[in-house]
Amino acid sequence: MDRNYHNTNFPPNTDPHLFSILAVSVGFACVGDYNANEQNSIGNWLILVGQYILTHAAQQQLIEARLENNNLNTNSPKHKNGTGGPFTDNEQGKSNQTQRDEVDFLLNAIEDIKNELENIKRNNKI
Repeated sequence: MDRNYHNTNFPPNTDPHLFSILAVSVGFACVGDYNANEQNSIGNWLILVGQYILTHAAQQQLIEARLENNNLNTNSPKHKNGTGGPFTDNEQGKSNQTQRDEVDFLLNAIEDIKNELENIKRNNKI
């Protein structure tokens, strides 16, 4: 199996209710004429497959979050003291005040552009 193959259409974008009903239907079909021991064996095997997929995905998410420096630890002393959250000075070095300064700069730039456009309109009417 090619590990680089990635199909973005699987699983398909199916309505969550329909997706769940399909799982119930497959489960119902798997019961068939099997006795309780056989059903337990099949069910546990399917759960193991699901657990493997979930464990693999969780580890991949952890690695990606660490690479993107986007792994907030809400149990850390830094976070509990109010200094390690997304709305305080954090690893990216952005505080609310720094962001406010950037917003003010952009608002002023928009006002300057608006004034310049008004000047151009007045000058072109001559």
